[in-house]
Amino acid sequence: MIFLLLSILFSSITVSFFKVFELKKVDTFQAIIVNYFTCSIIGSFFADNLLWSKAVWNSEWIYFAILLGLLFIGIFYCIALTAQKISVSASMVAAKLSVVVPVLMAWLLYNETLNTPKIIGISISLIAVYFISNKKDGGSTKLAHLWFLPVLVFLGSGSIDSLLNYLEEHFIPPFSADDIVTAAFFFAFVAGMILLFVLNLKLNRRAILWGFLLGIPNYFSMYFLVKTLGAFPASYIFPINNIGIVALSTLIALLAFKEHLNKQNIFGLSLAIIAILLISFS
Repeated sequence: MIFLLLSILFSSITVSFFKVFELKKVDTFQAIIVNYFTCSIIGSFFADNLLWSKAVWNSEWIYFAILLGLLFIGIFYCIALTAQKISVSASMVAAKLSVVVPVLMAWLLYNETLNTPKIIGISISLIAVYFISNKKDGGSTKLAHLWFLPVLVFLGSGSIDSLLNYLEEHFIPPFSADDIVTAAFFFAFVAGMILLFVLNLKLNRRAILWGFLLGIPNYFSMYFLVKTLGAFPASYIFPINNIGIVALSTLIALLAFKEHLNKQNIFGLSLAIIAILLISFS
């Protein structure tokens, strides 16, 4: 259980970094690139096979790891923008409600049944994303045009979960989750560096420092989650993990960054918790 609590803590710390970046004027995308380099280095100490080993590069899952890396960096940046432009709670609710996507994929691809509680949970989750993202206070619609950010986080995080589920189904074992995730972290870093080269940009020192710091909680949030899944059923862990992250990250945002939740946001948070419970336990 201590691993689960550590996963919740590190996940909440990770998303809180993005508000710090905003306050410290850190280039978020550059920091995210460095973060994935940090993750891949730390992961190399835990993986069974080194990144440059033949076992990794000749594996059948290597192309899936490349795709996963591209999704990692793209969606992580969307999470950062959502946290900065809308709220930390909006970014986490959208990310954690993405459990809907693999449920729908399992229904479409593997003919798994959708019972009534799951259908109700999916419907509630869509409503929850709307309300938690609604920042209209005092009639202001200044943030209305940013509605697509939590939607991208919702769909993108769900795609990552679906791909991870596929990899777990087909490739873990014989390879460990640490091997595959570390490779994905590395490809996320490579994709970011290629984009910087194409845009003719250079990493600045501030982004390097903060990106290194971000990579530590980001890696261990996933590491401890994987360790927890090895000891408890996923159906038991994911609801507690998702609700815990939503609750703790929202609390940190309220206390540390003085974020304001209007009545619609609070209603959306409540719906999100109900949706997670319905989808996970049905």
